Order: sequence, then C-alpha cells, then structure tokens
Amino acid sequence: MPFIIKRLLITALLLGLSACTSITSLMFYPLKSYPGTPEQLGFEFQVVEHQAFDGTQLHSWWLPSQGEAKGSVLFLHGNAQNISYHQFNIHWLVKAGYNVFMLGYRQYGASDGQAMLPDIFMDVHSGLDWVTSHNENLPVVLLGQSMGASLAVYGLASYPQKEQVDAVVLDAAFDSYAGMAAEAMSRHWLTWLLQLPALTITRQYDPINWVDQWGDKPLLMFHSPDDETVPYDRGQALYEKARPPKEWVPTQGAHIRTFLFPENQAKLLEFLQKLSNKGQ
Repeated sequence: MPFIIKRLLITALLLGLSACTSITSLMFYPLKSYPGTPEQLGFEFQVVEHQAFDGTQLHSWWLPSQGEAKGSVLFLHGNAQNISYHQFNIHWLVKAGYNVFMLGYRQYGASDGQAMLPDIFMDVHSGLDWVTSHNENLPVVLLGQSMGASLAVYGLASYPQKEQVDAVVLDAAFDSYAGMAAEAMSRHWLTWLLQLPALTITRQYDPINWVDQWGDKPLLMFHSPDDETVPYDRGQALYEKARPPKEWVPTQGAHIRTFLFPENQAKLLEFLQKLSNKGQ
C-alpha cells in the first residue's frame, strides 16, 4: 500500500476515534450565516430568543400562519446548515394556515453553544416550551426531517409536558445514531475502517428505544425508497416499533425532498386536519 494512502487511513482512523468522544464531529454540521430570512421571501416572521435549561441562548424563528391559524408546528431540521436553509420546506404550511416555529439548535445560526448529544435535546424542550406557551388552544404538532426527525423521538419522549403535543410527523427518520454513523462511514473507502469506532456512540438516545414512549399520539412517517442518505429500511425499522395510531407513506425523490411534491403536502394536511382543536 502506498505510503500516502497509509498516512491518510491512519489520520482518518485517529480523527474518527477522537470524533467518537463527541458525536458532534460525526452527526452535526452547523453553519452560522443566514443567506436569507422569511421576510425577504414575503413571509411575516418573528425572531425568538429563548434559553435552554443549561442556559444556552437559542435563536429561532416564528412564522405566523397566513389567515386564521389551524395549528402550530414545531419544525426540527436536518443536521446541516441552519434554519435559513431549511425554511423552504415549511413555507407551504404557513400558506395553508399553520404557525411554524423553526428551532435554531445550539451552534447553528445565531444560537450559542455546541451541538452534541444529549445537550441538543434541551433545545427541543425549550422549543416545545415556547410553542405550547404561545399556542392559544390550537393543536401542536412536532415535525422533524432527517436528523431532526430522529431528535424528535427522544426529545418528545423525555419532555415533561409531552401531553401538550398532539401529533408527530417524521420525514426520513433513522433508528440508531451509531448505526447511521457507521452507515455513513461505510460509503467511502477512506472512512470504511471508521465503522467500528462509529458504533461506539452511545445507544442511550437511539430513536428505536423511545418511539413507543409517547402514549397514543398519532404518528405520520414519510420516507423515500430513493433516499441515498438515510436508508429506507432504517425508517421502516423505526416505524415498526412505534405504537398505533400510525401511518407510513412511501414517497419519491432524494433525501428530504418530500414536500416538493403536492401529493405529500396534501397527505400531511389531511393528517393535520384530523386533529381536533383543543378544548372542543
């Protein structure tokens, strides 16, 4: 084996072993800058400065519905970039009459702190606190995509006021952090040897261990067989463990392109419309 390749493999292995002491290096890829705001795209929005339980300052966005609100959605985006990049996945919900709270995780955008497990679950709880305290008797729905979908599982299961959340929607969720990290490492020859170090990531917060801990909240799950980022069978494994009522929707297209398709938007709106207003 050429010397340079040996050096690359050794370096990659050492970096991987180091990264396993902080899941951040393997699973979270935050960006600080915002290329655009909802206002620049014609949507009213409010910057929400709130605090996680450990005192970390978080910077999130609240987009009120256009027209009378039918419900409030807490949106958890994937592991890369920040809320500015992911806002295009939820603008249609605002137009359809739903308030949307876009959670700015720690280290992402203008939020402080460092993104890692389990600290980031405090951010999910802080977002839930804000939405439920500003909800005005409307249904509250937790919507996550990719990493956000998987964070939603333990985030809700460990939330002390989980009864205030009415339903959950997961798009391209996976069942295990360690398993997903090893999957990512296996896709390139340079990181192939890092599969074993990746498997040392704690399984304490794995979604598959917590997805049946919400009670009887309705669950809607989307996943595309064409998804090359989160394998279809990892989403299916999570769905199988979940308690009813639940519905699985096979979609199409690449990773988290779900809501680019009108039929998937219609399926989510149908699901949301079935939720009874609180207090009625």
